[in-house]
Amino acid sequence: MKKLSLIIVILLSIFCSGCKKTHCPAFPANLNYFPYFKGQELKFTNSQQNIRSFIVLEEENSNAYSFEWNCKCACEACSLFSTSRNQDSLMISGEFYIIGGEDDSNISTVSIYFGNLRKKIDFEKSISYNEIYKYVADTIIIEDIGSKPIRKIVTVKNKGLISYTTADGEEWRLVE
Repeated sequence: MKKLSLIIVILLSIFCSGCKKTHCPAFPANLNYFPYFKGQELKFTNSQQNIRSFIVLEEENSNAYSFEWNCKCACEACSLFSTSRNQDSLMISGEFYIIGGEDDSNISTVSIYFGNLRKKIDFEKSISYNEIYKYVADTIIIEDIGSKPIRKIVTVKNKGLISYTTADGEEWRLVE
């Protein structure tokens, strides 16, 4: 019984000594591809001057957070938004994820989603969280010809979604 107690104490000591606090940063303000606020109306027009509008229902940028864990867990920061359905029953939602290591020093992947459209950027080497803006283009184009109901999205840093193309090939451009 004493041997079992000693083994349990040793195992608990080893397990607890591996614990540490992981600090994950907030989503960086210099990667603002979704500069929206709740209730904002986004209007788009096509070549026939028809207008379609969306209302922003949700927008969020993740805050910094910390957790204690017994592993080297990855941090994740995100920015997202979603809209109401427009006159064509379309809604738009966007998600921008930064995935890295256990702190802000080694970002490895950026993923951008608009519904079923996705763009993933893997970095050849780990980059600093504070410098990620240097590695992501100001204009992001995501396209999938077979995608429905939206097959192409164009978003610009600090402007947001500037155009989308529907499955029928109709391009809708932001009314500024």
